[in-house]
Formats: sequence, structure tokens, C-alpha cells
Amino acid sequence: MLTKSKLSERISKSLKARRLAYSMVKKDQKGIALVEFAIAAPVLAILLMGTVDLAVFLAAHQRISRSAYTMSNLMTQMDEGLSESQVSDMMLALDQVSRPFNISDHGVATVTAIIGEGTDGAAPDNYEIAWKRCYGANASDTKFGATGTTVPDGVIPGNMIVTTAQIVVVTEVSYEFEPILGFLPLDGPIEYESYFRPRRGTIENIVNDGSAPSACNS
Repeated sequence: MLTKSKLSERISKSLKARRLAYSMVKKDQKGIALVEFAIAAPVLAILLMGTVDLAVFLAAHQRISRSAYTMSNLMTQMDEGLSESQVSDMMLALDQVSRPFNISDHGVATVTAIIGEGTDGAAPDNYEIAWKRCYGANASDTKFGATGTTVPDGVIPGNMIVTTAQIVVVTEVSYEFEPILGFLPLDGPIEYESYFRPRRGTIENIVNDGSAPSACNS
């Protein structure tokens, strides 16, 4: 016969068994959480490192693009009588604009003045390099050629030079990018070009004022 005391004892044992089962399940859940974290942690670390490298890479593109634009813009605001010292001073602005991606240490900027050659008042027969100046430690690998040479066909965008003696200033900037963490394969050159026409004069020549020209490394 099931007495009150025996019933109470059975209920107590049942509750203890349930508590024991719950505690075991709870421990198992903690173990599962640790396993899940161990699996997810490397993935999260990969995403974090990749995000850092990608963010720096995009910032470098933005700064290098802006430096090319700024240099062509500065050069073409000058009047006739552009001097070597003025060119050198404007070149120093490149590192300020591209900071912290210093072009002077890990890149090169090539500024080229291209002039239309031919009959006065008519469309140019060809395009010639009037002058070229560079800034930065790396060698200049310009696609336009050396000073005094003819520019290859198809290199200059259409309608940039429409008449003889008209000039366009082109800034080519190349920067050797290295990721901070090196997790993503983003290392290599970042390159941008910017084309501007002079707005106040032809700046066909650079005046020698005694300052050393910003020569190009080949």
C-alpha cells in the first residue's frame, strides 16, 4: 500500500533526478557554446582582418586619386612664367594630400605638359611633350614619353587638345600599396591620372630660376 511517506519519498527522488538531468543538460549547453565559439572565432578574426585591410586599401585609393587631381589643378592655375621653384613647392603638396600614404617614399608622381603641334588656328597634326617633372622615390613609368617626343596616338582623351599650341597638363600618380595586416592580396600599385587645361596661360615652358628641376627617375 502506498503510504503518504512513501509518496513523498518518491516525489523527492523524482525531483532530484530532474534537477540532476537539468544540470547535466546545462553543462552540455555550455560545452556546445564553447565549441560554437571555437568554430566561429577564426571566421570572425578573418572578417575583422579583411575589413581592416580593405578599409585602408579604399582610403589609399581615395587619397592617391585626390593627389593626382590636386597636382594638375594647381599647375593649371599658374600663369605664364611658371618657375622651377614653384613646381618644386607644388610637388611637396602631394604628400600632404596623400597622407599617410607618402608618395615621396613609396611612389612617384609624373606631371607632363602636352602641346598640340601643327598649323596655327587649325587642329593639331600631332602632340608633343613640352616638359615633364617628377616627384617620389620610384621610377617614372609614364605612357606619354620623354620631353620633346611625340605622344603616341590614342593616348590623350578626345577633345582635350582641339587647336595647335593648346596645352593639357597630365598628372600620373603611382603608389606601391602594402596592406597593414597583409591578410588580403591587395598589395601592388595604385594608379590614377588627372587631365587639366591651363586657365590663365599656356605654361609651355618652365622658367629656370636657379632651382634644380624635379627630374624623373627612369
